[in-house]
Amino acid sequence: MVTGVSMAALDLYLPAVPALQSALSISVPLAQATVAVYLAGLAGAQLLWGELLNRLGPRRCLQVGLMLLALTSLGCALAPNIETLLALRLLQGVAAAAATIVAPSVVRATLAEADVVRGIAAISMVEAIVPAAAPVLGTLLLRVTDWRGTFWVLMALSLLVLPWVVRIAPRRLPGLDLAQHASYLAIARNPRFLRLALSHALCMGALLTFLASSPLLLEHSLGLGAAAFALQQVLGVGAFMLGATQSGRLAARLGHARVVWLGSGVQVAACALGLVGALLWGQLPYLAVLGYWFLFCGALAIRGPASFGDALALPPAQMGRATAMLVLAMLGAGAFGTQVVAPFMGHADSAAPLFAGVLAMLLVSAALVWRYPTASTVAA
Repeated sequence: MVTGVSMAALDLYLPAVPALQSALSISVPLAQATVAVYLAGLAGAQLLWGELLNRLGPRRCLQVGLMLLALTSLGCALAPNIETLLALRLLQGVAAAAATIVAPSVVRATLAEADVVRGIAAISMVEAIVPAAAPVLGTLLLRVTDWRGTFWVLMALSLLVLPWVVRIAPRRLPGLDLAQHASYLAIARNPRFLRLALSHALCMGALLTFLASSPLLLEHSLGLGAAAFALQQVLGVGAFMLGATQSGRLAARLGHARVVWLGSGVQVAACALGLVGALLWGQLPYLAVLGYWFLFCGALAIRGPASFGDALALPPAQMGRATAMLVLAMLGAGAFGTQVVAPFMGHADSAAPLFAGVLAMLLVSAALVWRYPTASTVAA
């Protein structure tokens, strides 16, 4: 629930960007900057909340994050100009980052080993549903209010969730030992964490790269518009939810390593077929793109919770900082991949470069876990 509210600060707001531009009489790039500064705050604050988790505890971190989210939403709703709005959106990103650090750390520290994959999968389902549902709700909201109404709703949601956090979130991570060496350098020297974290980050980077490039692929290569992208997203979310419901069961039956191998294999095979098709035909049929996306998202939901949970199989004192490093790596991989393929996306034959870039990320991701790191390599 906390993760959903934090994500809504971006996804619920997106449909309001054109209305904001018109209402404030600003340029398109300046209106888009309200999204960019939010993402900058979200990325930049990962290390901040990773540091604060041990100092303040999960409950206090979420309280501060939600209160800051509510206050910045109030400020955005009352913002007199674009300069004020941009500053508040930056702080909103900082506030939203609290949930991305605290939620997986608490799940990993509090659940038994057999339930970790199911817990991470539950968070993943929320992260899949919100980007699909929130823009639809945001569009409906604009029928009864203006862009400022979006922020009033965000403020109300933040305050609504706050009492639930006080009752549920632990004051401290179970088993926390502050004497444990938990610096970022110590975590970075853990080879098991590095391999699993980089593999997961590259897999998520492949997702973000394809997702960010899809609208251009559909428009310039297939001549399709927003409706085609919306259908692709609905299909992807459906596949992700289907895979997430089975990931815990498969991990218990097959083991984490085999589940990660299975998901990686399906992703690599689907992307390789897409690349071959693009090289042979120049343009992939829309159904082929949908088929690839369905397989990719379903496989990600199967492999993702196991690799993410195993990467955080660390002493509790290291979990917050490790989560921050992992999420930051995911965002960085997505940004890097998107920029690498961007020069090719304005052409009719853009499918091959896109699939080639995504496949390269997936192959490195799979190679990192081909010999799956064992728990015995965890640094004490």
